[in-house]
Amino acid sequence: MQAFEKHKQQYMLHLFMRIFQAAASTLRDCATAILEFEKAARSCYSEEICLDEYELAEILLVDGCFLLELFLRNSDIENHEEGNVEDPLINNARTIATLQHDLALLENQIPFFVLETLFQIIKDHAPKPLPPNVATLGLLFFKSALGLSNEAIQSKSSELSGTHLLDILHNFYLPKYETVNHSESRISHKIPQSRDLQRSGLRDSATKLLKAGIRFEANKADANENLLDINFSATGVVTMPPLHIQEAITETIFRNLIAFEQCSGTGTRHIASYVFLLRSLLHSSDDVGILHKEGIIKYDFCDGGFGKDVTSLFESICNGVVLNDFYFSKLCEDVNGHYYDRMSRWQWRRLYLILDDSWRTTKYKWHEYASVFRHDYLSKPWTFISVNTGLIILILTAMQTYYTGFSYYHH
Repeated sequence: MQAFEKHKQQYMLHLFMRIFQAAASTLRDCATAILEFEKAARSCYSEEICLDEYELAEILLVDGCFLLELFLRNSDIENHEEGNVEDPLINNARTIATLQHDLALLENQIPFFVLETLFQIIKDHAPKPLPPNVATLGLLFFKSALGLSNEAIQSKSSELSGTHLLDILHNFYLPKYETVNHSESRISHKIPQSRDLQRSGLRDSATKLLKAGIRFEANKADANENLLDINFSATGVVTMPPLHIQEAITETIFRNLIAFEQCSGTGTRHIASYVFLLRSLLHSSDDVGILHKEGIIKYDFCDGGFGKDVTSLFESICNGVVLNDFYFSKLCEDVNGHYYDRMSRWQWRRLYLILDDSWRTTKYKWHEYASVFRHDYLSKPWTFISVNTGLIILILTAMQTYYTGFSYYHH
């Protein structure tokens, strides 16, 4: 812990070294701004903070400067300026994955206005141009973990706002404002807490849906820009944006995004709905293989058991989660209705084929029996006479029995 605190202080020092001559005055401006926002920052935490205003301001200043320098160094690498980044921390993939994991935890969030305030002060004094906003820097830092594209980050980051970094990640995946209003109809009903997982999603797995003629395609047009852009066409095609799953970080990010939705009180359950939808779709490694083949799911697992691991991943995330508002309820109703319609028609078709086959078999047997009867009993005169005589005797016997019985019951 002490070693990492030393890393934080070094990063803070390097951040102000970017400003050269104005470093001291800029540091003073940053400290003054943090002290002014100290009460607002304290109110962002649910638990009581047993620190005085100067101690809390120091922690916020050091942590905020550390994050900004971390994001800026990562941005330098993204801009192919690796020669300017001689740091074992930022160049170590395992360390970066650990930092991504820690920064995605709900309990580790720092008020976003602290980062924005510090960044704006430093940006105003920096001799070299810096990226436009902190949201862009934060999304670039999580780019490798989430499989984001530069185009998606640049197109959405300027419009993003939030209370902390996890909120920024959450808002990145939400539909745009006009799309949210339009999609309210998709949340068609409340799901009772007693409902099981299967009712909060599709009724059957990807394998069964594929057998019923429902296909899956990757929606690559807006890849990574809207994870929730899942649609179902009248021709029986489900289009889904690609999802990049990494063994170390994906579960952490989804868990904390869902925890944030549960705690925020905003009513939105978009990420939880997305995870529940995938859970209802993926029952086995065969289901994962179908979506992987179509480019919908991309994974990075070291042990090679990716199919089983992916199904276990979503099952584990959904355990203990209460989902009241299901964002994809209309989509699932359409897919389930199409599936059962196809299955019903298939079953009727199967019944028709069975009956048709039975009729053909019976018809063939009847012709066979008739041919044998003609050959054995009607081909020669005396056999023909014998058959007719037998028939006449049988008919007369039946008539005699009938009239005898009728006369008995009549009297």
